[in-house]
Amino acid sequence: MPRFRFRLQGLLRLRTQLEQVARRSLATAMGAVAGVEQRIAVADAGLRECEQLGCTNEPQAPLARALGQGLQRHRSQLQHQLRAAEAQLDRARGDWLERRREQRALASLRERRHGEWRRDDERRDQRDIEETSRHRVALDGPQEERT
Repeated sequence: MPRFRFRLQGLLRLRTQLEQVARRSLATAMGAVAGVEQRIAVADAGLRECEQLGCTNEPQAPLARALGQGLQRHRSQLQHQLRAAEAQLDRARGDWLERRREQRALASLRERRHGEWRRDDERRDQRDIEETSRHRVALDGPQEERT
């Protein structure tokens, strides 16, 4: 009996590799978004501290207000970076979904073809068994009752 051979196996392997590359790109993009979000959280914490110190009559209050303005500008830049990182994440997610769909379609086709091959193989085996039994009956001849 011949082994199962999927003619598109090379393409399936390539699509699987492309899906893995897209998944890694998606993970990288998710990490970039998380990194920018973390930096925004740190900037927000610094802003809160500066606001608290800036509202006092302490000698460092003017410095805290100036630092708060700088942190506000920095936070604005981070917000811009976050929008860019989220846009990249959306592109990476779309690419990964497309690659996954392509890979799954080929994997599904492979499974379908393998099932067809297995059913055909079982039919061949059954046909061989029936043919062997017919030959045995033909060779043995009709069974006469012996007394």
